[in-house]
Amino acid sequence: MNKDKFHFGATSVMREVPPGKSAVIQFNGAIDEVETEWGVKMKYPIILFSHPSYESISKEGIETVWQSNSQAAWDLAKALEQGIKELSAAFKDNKWELTRTEEGTYFLDVIL
Repeated sequence: MNKDKFHFGATSVMREVPPGKSAVIQFNGAIDEVETEWGVKMKYPIILFSHPSYESISKEGIETVWQSNSQAAWDLAKALEQGIKELSAAFKDNKWELTRTEEGTYFLDVIL
């Protein structure tokens, strides 16, 4: 649909990464804080390239949103606010691996 036209519908929110698994994402816009029924979370528009809970994803990826109250989500937002040039470039241009440990902790690593 042409984005200059009317557009209705709910935003697609990425499914949680299962413990011990990872997903590949690329950030796709401005971050924001969002109030959810589980409290305030960071909201990152992304393109999802791989995820263990999705049957098939085209090579172009899926436009969706990663909402998280994880330490990784908050730390990335705080670091981006500092204006670190290399981080800002990687945020805009690179794919990232979003890994969830067996204990449920998230980590973000830039894919070079």
